Amino acid sequence: MSDIVDDYHLHNVNGTHWFEDSSKKSLVFSSMAVGGLLGLLVAVPVMHRFGVRNLLTLCGIFSTLGTILFPLAVEWTYFSVLVVRFLQGLGISLVFTVLGSVPVAWAPKNESSTFLAVLSCAFQTSNVICMPISGILCESSLGWRSIYYVFGVFTIIFFILFYFFYTDSPRDHRNVSTKELNLISQDKTNSHKEAVPYWPICKDPCVLVTWLSNIGGNLGFLTLVLYGPTYLREVLHFEVQGTGFASALPFLLSAAAKSLAGQLSDRCDFVSERVRFTICGIIARLGLALGYIAMAMTTNRTIAQIAFTFSIAVSGLNIMGTVKCLQLRCKQHVHFAVSAIALMAYVIQFGAPILVSIMCPDNSPEQWSRMFFIIGIIVFITSAPFPWFTTAEPADYTLTKEQQAALEKAKAMEVEECYA
Repeated sequence: MSDIVDDYHLHNVNGTHWFEDSSKKSLVFSSMAVGGLLGLLVAVPVMHRFGVRNLLTLCGIFSTLGTILFPLAVEWTYFSVLVVRFLQGLGISLVFTVLGSVPVAWAPKNESSTFLAVLSCAFQTSNVICMPISGILCESSLGWRSIYYVFGVFTIIFFILFYFFYTDSPRDHRNVSTKELNLISQDKTNSHKEAVPYWPICKDPCVLVTWLSNIGGNLGFLTLVLYGPTYLREVLHFEVQGTGFASALPFLLSAAAKSLAGQLSDRCDFVSERVRFTICGIIARLGLALGYIAMAMTTNRTIAQIAFTFSIAVSGLNIMGTVKCLQLRCKQHVHFAVSAIALMAYVIQFGAPILVSIMCPDNSPEQWSRMFFIIGIIVFITSAPFPWFTTAEPADYTLTKEQQAALEKAKAMEVEECYA
């Protein structure tokens, strides 16, 4: 995008373009997080009323507008750039929440891990497709603006397909047979629209430990997603097109690892659900932390690239760890528990550019090493309690009011028998 700076200086010789100001560039990154955060806070409380289909389609409209209008906004004002980035944030605000709630409605119980793994591969697939194509388009005669127009058009097509094919319940879908519906509904609690028990969820130790793990994990993962190309280009000295392919490889490996883990999780029924999601969580977080520390301690380009690739590849298993844990624990209220993770992610996404601009103002290897070491330690510390304080047992707040009343009555009778 250096051409916009050159054009600016043709008319403002002594001025400074926002693209040359690291603080303003950081704010461009952060404005997307603000959009995601606001969209999440507005949409989650009304999700039961309007449904995933309608809300996610609305997000698609915002995403399309933010993507297609970005090249035009760059030609206008800095404020217009912040606005379209804000729209892009609104566009992705529900992605993580939907990831947790859709499998609850659509996946058969014995295939939930595979379903979750395949669905969450969208995160990796988008990067695998976007990074190399963006690198090629950047160095072609079409230029960087074509990236936004091409993917903006694809966004429109994909969301049209989504709106006309997806339904919030398999019972309402014209292509779901009675046999399929019975398979999906088997051993599931009937969906009942009750108020979300916000406070019981927020004080559940299992949920709190899972949220804590995701704070460190999201800090590590999002820093690599947002600044991985910058690290590869400025520190490891990849060319632009090479940066695109080098950025895509870890996501391709992550999708493959996640798909394999999903299949194994569903088929390894000789161990408990808790053991399965704990193993995935440990591999994801420990691998991410070790990858960061390896990048911090080496000056070898090959070792640093391997560590970078390994960190992103194994972090994909986090979905099979923390999100799977919340699905089992929170059941029909999982959308709120997962939305809290998304909220934390947007806060981190807002703060990460500020952190990078403070710790790596010159993009020197020493500055990046210092930051990587700190992030690696944070990932390790925040993830340490996860294996010890989580459970696969559904919480009491997932029961209907009648079931909760019966449970409390049974507990009261047990107490009376103890004193009798």
